[in-house]
Amino acid sequence: MADDNISKGAGIIPDFFHDIIAYIIPGYIVIVTVIVNITIITNKGWANIEKINFASISISFIVAYVLGRFFEQLGKITIHNRVFPFVLKAHKRPSPKWTLIFDEENDEYSSVFKARLIVKIKEWYKTTLGDDFIEKCKFEIKDDYFNLIQFYLRERFPAVALYEKKQNATIVLTRSLTLIFFSNILLYPIVLGCLTRFKDVTWSPLAFIWILGTIIFSIVLYSRFKQDQKYHAMYIFENFMGLKKLLSS
Repeated sequence: MADDNISKGAGIIPDFFHDIIAYIIPGYIVIVTVIVNITIITNKGWANIEKINFASISISFIVAYVLGRFFEQLGKITIHNRVFPFVLKAHKRPSPKWTLIFDEENDEYSSVFKARLIVKIKEWYKTTLGDDFIEKCKFEIKDDYFNLIQFYLRERFPAVALYEKKQNATIVLTRSLTLIFFSNILLYPIVLGCLTRFKDVTWSPLAFIWILGTIIFSIVLYSRFKQDQKYHAMYIFENFMGLKKLLSS
């Protein structure tokens, strides 16, 4: 009974914090970005802050969540596992889950660790998916083996689930923020076009610095996103290696 309660708690708490980190924070960043754009263009963006009340906060919370979900999906389509961000699906590349153990040029793990990890994965899947399962994943560049290990660790070890779900949320966060800040290249002109007439548009050093800053932020966050993906895969692999005896019991 105690274990059941722990498992339920481990599911509810990570999901709650996952939504805050992965959806609410990016959603509010979108709202703040729009406000900053309006402020730079009209010098009146912050004037209505003093009018904020509980109702407006509640509405903004819902809007932020919806925006967060939107950018989460858009980021998955345009950034996730792409050779170049925002390029078509044909330019996809293997995920860190695949490259960490199958890419011979990847040196995050030693050759001995990689070989032993593959052996242990084969041993675990031998009776359910066959001897050639891992080879097919390697040839087809699929992460099926990883996804099943990840799911098993989540279900059986609540402590792993807590940290691993936080890692997932961080991946979504950095990916969404990369897209949001990069999108300001388009968002700022849209806001500008909505608030001013074309003949009234003038050069603004502050606007230039703001847009340049968001581009730099997007580049840095994209690098962080790639690191988060790798660290997440390494965490699952290393837990799998350490818990292999328990997994087979």
